[in-house]
Amino acid sequence: MTPIPALTAAFVALLMATTALGATVSPPEAVLGHVMGENRYVPNYSDTIKYWQVLASQSDRIRLVDIGPTTEKRRQIMAIVSSPENLALLDQYKDISVRLGRAEGLSDDAARDLAAKGKSIVWVDGGIHASEVETDHALIQEVYDIVSSDDAEARKIRDNVIVLFAADNPDGQEYVADWYMRFKNPADRETNFDSLPKLYHPYIGHDNNRDFYMAEMAETQNITRVLYHDWRPQIILNQHQVGPAGTVVFIPPFRDPFNYNYHPLAITSLEEVGAALNSRLLSEGKVGAVTRSDAHYDTWTNGNLRTSTYFHNAIGLLVEIIGGVTPEPIQLVPERQLPKNDQPAPVAPQMWTMAQSVAYSVAINRATLTYAAANREKVLYNIYRMGKDSIDAGNRDSWTVTPDRIAAMHAASLAAGQKPVPTRTTGSSSIDSRFYDDVLHDPAYRDARAYIISPDQHDFPTAVRFLNALIKMGVTVERARTAFTQEGKAYPAGSYIVKAAQAYRPHLRDMFEPQDYAENFEYPGGPPIPPADASGYTLAYQMGVHYDRALEAVSVATETVDGLLKPYPGRVVGSGKAGFLISHATNNSFILTNRLMKARQQAFWLRAPTAVGDGKPESGAIWVPNTPQASAIVRSASAELGIDAYALDTTPKSPKTALKAPRIALVDVYGGVMPSGWTRWIFEQFEFPYTIVHPQALDRGRLNAKYDIVLMSDSLLPNRFTSKGGGMFRGRFENKQPDPSRIPAEYRDWLGTITTEKTIPALQDFVKNGGALIAIGSTSQGIIDAFGLPVQNGTTRVVDGQEQVLPRTQFYVPGALLTATTDTTTPLGYGLEPKVDLFFDSSPVFRLRPEATDAHTPIRFEGKDIVHSGWALGTDYLQGTAAVVDLSYGNGRVFLFGPEVALRAQTQGAFKLMFNALYDGALSRKK
Repeated sequence: MTPIPALTAAFVALLMATTALGATVSPPEAVLGHVMGENRYVPNYSDTIKYWQVLASQSDRIRLVDIGPTTEKRRQIMAIVSSPENLALLDQYKDISVRLGRAEGLSDDAARDLAAKGKSIVWVDGGIHASEVETDHALIQEVYDIVSSDDAEARKIRDNVIVLFAADNPDGQEYVADWYMRFKNPADRETNFDSLPKLYHPYIGHDNNRDFYMAEMAETQNITRVLYHDWRPQIILNQHQVGPAGTVVFIPPFRDPFNYNYHPLAITSLEEVGAALNSRLLSEGKVGAVTRSDAHYDTWTNGNLRTSTYFHNAIGLLVEIIGGVTPEPIQLVPERQLPKNDQPAPVAPQMWTMAQSVAYSVAINRATLTYAAANREKVLYNIYRMGKDSIDAGNRDSWTVTPDRIAAMHAASLAAGQKPVPTRTTGSSSIDSRFYDDVLHDPAYRDARAYIISPDQHDFPTAVRFLNALIKMGVTVERARTAFTQEGKAYPAGSYIVKAAQAYRPHLRDMFEPQDYAENFEYPGGPPIPPADASGYTLAYQMGVHYDRALEAVSVATETVDGLLKPYPGRVVGSGKAGFLISHATNNSFILTNRLMKARQQAFWLRAPTAVGDGKPESGAIWVPNTPQASAIVRSASAELGIDAYALDTTPKSPKTALKAPRIALVDVYGGVMPSGWTRWIFEQFEFPYTIVHPQALDRGRLNAKYDIVLMSDSLLPNRFTSKGGGMFRGRFENKQPDPSRIPAEYRDWLGTITTEKTIPALQDFVKNGGALIAIGSTSQGIIDAFGLPVQNGTTRVVDGQEQVLPRTQFYVPGALLTATTDTTTPLGYGLEPKVDLFFDSSPVFRLRPEATDAHTPIRFEGKDIVHSGWALGTDYLQGTAAVVDLSYGNGRVFLFGPEVALRAQTQGAFKLMFNALYDGALSRKK
């Protein structure tokens, strides 16, 4: 982190003249010309930093540091606020916080001594979702409050707390504010942000708050470096908009379910701080706060900025507050008027201003920091205690209690012929206590002491990406110096070992182990209660990583990985002059192929099973004829990407498919959809060239002249079974169409929707004339309907002559990982393993109709126990259904992907399905 350059001398002189007139430091309005909370005003990121720079020039209570670049190459700035004495010793206090957060090599007494010497570290942010502009106002005002105030509470906060203030999404804040403020007359400005032409994170919009275990985006990496490496704050205040209808604000604590991986002290601490927030609001006469069951937020899933903190032994606070750019009504929701534990003081329906919300936000910030100041030693010691307990658990036989182990105890009791005995507590019963040891502490179900990832696996470069995701989130990874044997299995030197004995054990377990989500219904036999996000998301499964659980301590000599990993350099084996044979197994093989295509070099897929090196015969092995340029590309990529290439003397005799560079049209709409944005990101990481096309460009037709592939991501097209987005806030079908005269000319070509009158006929002509259409997620069902394809939805039933989706009481999969069976001899299955985990969330599946004579189903759901991670109800209905369909349409192809194979850059074990379709679809099939 680097200091921020000082303001110009002239500007400082002007500011000093301004401040000499009154306050010790300038309030926001003196610098920005606007009061925070002012109607029809949105500060951009430049305004935020400008104001912070002013404060830093005027006060010794604030220091600015640069925590890294953003996606658009701005600098992400963090404002550190504390007493001048604390700021002078900042490195010392940071070191104490890090040592307690790591919890390594400390005794309890040493930890208490450090806690007595340390200062609470609190992270306060805003603006991760850039259209939630109240948080931008609040962040500026909160910094001003803590820097400028000299009341006893503020002094106690500065003396005992070091506050890290940061804007989470600088690019988005700049874009949204500049868009909103483009009209000079405030009366001309909009009352919402429906007219935004693109996503408010350059790639992924709202999903930037779903990136906190993969950490792909630049801003996520900056934030996690602060949270889980450089500072390790004990409390994280994550500010959002908007609260539940009929309320002012949602604050912690949260509803169940409780994720069993993290330390219970994280949740009891969260309860404490939540109570402090509620009491503070009420003491100031600020009513309308709700908690727990009065909103859908829970503490189950990983991956949000706030939720990731629990897996890192910190107290993560979520605030969701009302507050639009113009006054808006608090609706009358009758049930909200009855006081109860989760809403002790209802608010009357009324018009509400952003200024009122900013006052609430300042109070919540004060309450959080006052708690941290009053409990300084406790929060510092507790983060050590949680980390130390995690280390201890990883060093001994430990068991994590999950719902399936509870079910196993009941089953064992019944198998022993025992009946449950009712207890005094209504609705509960007891069983023989011997099952606690016999079942719950069965040695076969011990937690892993370590996870071992060997280089000898299907796609090791992707396993390295997985390890880097762990490293970015603060997990320690070690490398074996020598070959070793663990529990009867031999591993080569260079194998990676992730030991469970570390402070962030909850996070590493959550990334390696399946999520066993407890079934959750409104009442027995009733509708399911949805999780706040995914119910199952194990990253190792999503990325197709092979690992072994070590149940005993691993004793091989290791070295700790320092920084992010690169794949081990690949080898060019042999000296043959005919060309190079390369496995299709690695995702990185597509980077190599794309580089060859860009250089206009030849490459082929071998259709017959062919052994590559010492590997098993595989369909789709890549053959690259030798030329000087091809040789240079292969040799360079081999070393960089971890790909082995075999230089042969003769060309393989297998039938070959000549590849061509796919000309890809990636569909998006005005305003942007997140799945399309994620696909852009993936394409760029794997070096696929692409062009973004909007409905107007599609409607003009003649697409074959420019493109071989049209790819339509999830949430682009409604269908008769799904009228809204595909799930988990990923997209929208109701994209707004602003008045063209009120938007800049450069964006007017982006307007328009996908229509049955113009767009669908243009797409049909494109495919009939030899193009390929890829439709993913909910969009695939829309294409079936629009094209009249001979494909039936696999999870429907006929009621009164009408086809309907199965009710949620019978079939429900709220974001889980399901294992599908792959036909690896078909082009779409090339390079995959026989089984692949697919992310399934309200996803279509397919059955072919009898008239589908030229269609293939390379990925299917077959067999029992297909749920690998998460909650799935009624999976028997999936038996025999296809997850992917490849069928002819005229002279072209339509590829239907039901589950999302490109979700959030996480489903890398399934990326080859999409990548194969891009290349296979580009091939000519004219009859």
